[in-house]
Amino acid sequence: MPRVTAAAPASYSPRGVMPLRSSRASRPCATRAYADKRLVAENTRVQNVQKMELETRIRNQLLRPELPPSSYDTAWVSMVPLRGSHQSPCFPQCVEWILQNQQDDGSWGVNPFDSSVNKDVLLSTLACVLALKRWNVGRENIWRGLHFIGKNFSIAMDEQNTAPISFNITFAGMLSLAIDMGLEFPIRQTDVHRTLHTREMELKRQAVHGSYGRKAYMAYIAEGLGNMLNWYEVMKFQRKNGSLFSCPSTTAVALIHKYNDQAHQYLVPAVYPSKLHCQLLMVDALEKMGISQHFVNEIKNILDTACSRWLQKDEEIMMDIATCAMAFRLLRMNCYDVSSDELCHVAEASTFCD
Repeated sequence: MPRVTAAAPASYSPRGVMPLRSSRASRPCATRAYADKRLVAENTRVQNVQKMELETRIRNQLLRPELPPSSYDTAWVSMVPLRGSHQSPCFPQCVEWILQNQQDDGSWGVNPFDSSVNKDVLLSTLACVLALKRWNVGRENIWRGLHFIGKNFSIAMDEQNTAPISFNITFAGMLSLAIDMGLEFPIRQTDVHRTLHTREMELKRQAVHGSYGRKAYMAYIAEGLGNMLNWYEVMKFQRKNGSLFSCPSTTAVALIHKYNDQAHQYLVPAVYPSKLHCQLLMVDALEKMGISQHFVNEIKNILDTACSRWLQKDEEIMMDIATCAMAFRLLRMNCYDVSSDELCHVAEASTFCD
């Protein structure tokens, strides 16, 4: 009778021989590995695309910087009347911008990256309220603006808070103008009197000095002085581009009190800060972040332009202290041959803010 051997179970294997795994079992692993590889490749591609898009946006910004509107400057420019008619604004688009850009809390001028209330915001809000009252529009906007100022008036009185140049004079002068226009603030009268008194003390202190720097300073803060100034003397500070100190708000105040064709042309349209100043700020930021090597050509073109205008003693770069200092530092750091002798006018103007 033939001998029958039982079949070995499927899991059995002779000693020394490993069982073979089913090819079907290996397919899911291979599929997952392939999917992971594709996912990594796709993520890398997306990151590269995003990087290229970001670099393109930065390059465009370097070439054509987008200047965010200044609520404060816009407000003062909007108050310039049409020549020959004090009943109509010369720049109605500025009035419309104010109406369309009030914040939910009633303010204007809030930094999108910093929502905290500061003295700059109070100045901008008060200027916008004055502008709307000047043309008798936006009653609801005015009411909300007044209540915002009243709610945060303690900030204006706090000497510990950082303040823009001449805040005590400018804010109080605008507050006085608003009261004369019939605006009522939800503020205690004692606080109003204290603010106005601080301004008077500051003006008395300024009156002691009669230097050129002091005269320039008083012209620069014209928004807070109004009829107290001799506008013929103020216009002596007009620059070749038609502006006063390359500042739309100061230029607008001068234009309100004394019409001047060059000043009017400067405000059509008003661009501040200057394009070059914004470009230099971007170059500075890129260098500080350590990514300037990706924009070598663009940065070189900007610095070449800055150097050329420096050597020509261009007003836009030499007469604005912030732009002048920024340009000098960046040009020197990038091995441009510029002399510090051109900074003498900055030292001479040191009394401007003393």
